[in-house]
Parts: sequence; C-alpha cells; structure tokens
Amino acid sequence: METIYDVLKEEHEQMSELLRQALQDGSRVSFFKVKLKADPHMMGEERIFYPVLEEVEELRELMSQAHKEHNEAKTLIFEIEGMEERDEEWAPKLTELKQIIDLHIAEEESIVFEKARNILSPEKAEDMAQQYIEFKRSYMNRIETGGPVV
Repeated sequence: METIYDVLKEEHEQMSELLRQALQDGSRVSFFKVKLKADPHMMGEERIFYPVLEEVEELRELMSQAHKEHNEAKTLIFEIEGMEERDEEWAPKLTELKQIIDLHIAEEESIVFEKARNILSPEKAEDMAQQYIEFKRSYMNRIETGGPVV
C-alpha cells in the first residue's frame, strides 16, 4: 500500500515536469496546469501531512519554513495568474516559481520525509496517503462542479 511519501513524491515529480513544460513553452495553458496541480497539493499537505508533524516540538520550525515556502509559491502563482504571456516579467516569474518549488521539493523529500519516517508508523503513513487522496478527490470534484473550495 502507498504511503504519504509515495503519493507526495509522485506529485512532486509531476509538478517538476509541468514546471519544465511551462518554462519551455511559456504558455498560460502550461502555467494553469501547474496551478491546477499545485493548489490542491499544497492544500492537502497543509491539511493532512503538516499538522501531524507540527505536533512534534522538534519539527515545528521546519514545518513553519515549509508553510513559508508554500506561501511564497502561492503568491507567485497569484501574480503570474494576473499576467499575460507577453508581459516582460512572465518568464522571470515562472523561473522564480520553478526555483522556489524545486527547492521546497528537495528539502521536503530529503529532510521532512526523513524526519517524518522516524515519527510516523508505516500504518499512519498509509492512512495519511488515503486521507490525502480522498481530500484531493473531493477538492477536484468541487472545482469541476463549481462548488466552494474550502
């Protein structure tokens, strides 16, 4: 059975590929594919994965940093969303977004996941994967039906 680490790592790989594509073609369509992957991913981490780790004193600062990185990415996504491809800041902002997300992914996979593995039982990691998948399924359903995304 998949663990939360497996699910997040797979999504990180998808995100990196979508970001590469967006930088390569510079299109709004490619950017919105990144946004559609990033928004529920970050929200799912913040609701399912991070709160459990924040309960551990020694991980609070690390998780605070993860939240800051998410906020930086969300801010950039919001800025890019309001731009046109022809804007002179379009490509530099996409590059900055890729750098922030790549750094976050590297830190999360090498530091956060390793520390979490020492805290979470394999069963808990599997349970979290299921919770995360269900959260994302519900989130995407609300997007498709025009419901509130809370």
